[in-house]
Amino acid sequence: MSQMERAWTRTQLSEQFHKAGLAPGDAVILHSSLKSLGVVEGGAEAVVDALLEVIGPRGHLLVPTFTYCLPMWNIPPFDVRTTKSRVGAITETVRLRPDALRSFHPTHSVAVVGPEKETVTRNHLHATPLGVDCPFDRMRKYGAKILMLGTTQDTNSSLHLCEVLAKLPYVEVAFSEGQDFELAWFINEEGQVEYTPIYEVPGCSRGFRVVEEPLRRAGVLRDVMIGNAPSQLLLLEELIEAMKSLLATDPTLLLCHNEQCTICSKRRAYMKKVMGSASS
Repeated sequence: MSQMERAWTRTQLSEQFHKAGLAPGDAVILHSSLKSLGVVEGGAEAVVDALLEVIGPRGHLLVPTFTYCLPMWNIPPFDVRTTKSRVGAITETVRLRPDALRSFHPTHSVAVVGPEKETVTRNHLHATPLGVDCPFDRMRKYGAKILMLGTTQDTNSSLHLCEVLAKLPYVEVAFSEGQDFELAWFINEEGQVEYTPIYEVPGCSRGFRVVEEPLRRAGVLRDVMIGNAPSQLLLLEELIEAMKSLLATDPTLLLCHNEQCTICSKRRAYMKKVMGSASS
């Protein structure tokens, strides 16, 4: 095996997580790409074990286990017990841990390990997916750090939370025409299918990397290396404060410019209308 193909061990990853700035008692929101790490002895299980070893029994780990269970996208109804995460092997590994608790949300569930996991995940469906009082928002209470493990800001779900906290009017614009919500579905405790409207629908995140340089300059985003993976570490509260300023200057900053995007163009047009009305 060549140097480039070296297999990272759980112990080495623990050392690197610690060197990157994680410590016992930390609350960590993890976005991840397993393949970006290179070869890992023990795979995703070893990565999760290494991270939990560093933050210890007083720490908290939150991963997205998003499923996007919307009938309009032909994705089957959400079953909190069996529906697999659609956002990576590491997130699915956390979901399956016996000490993890998954929130009940048909599009944007999360899995949490830690002593306050019930508090973080409780009654997620009453909140919007990534808005006020969702699990990401609740992690602020524990001084959460965000680790982008082999990923960049275009997978940072907390930026959707920032859109909501900044009270951007475009979060009311959904994918479906003429609606301010999407209809999701799930399997209830009796095994029956139920439908629920999802408001403040998280839109596109392809434009989110535009914030990386401003966040670096502000000292909010720090580049770290884990295994073979260039990664990023941020404090959630610092991110929220920095984004308040950035979005106050340019409320459309996070919207992408891809002409094929089905929602950002609608949201940008809506903001132009809203901002035009405000200035007239």
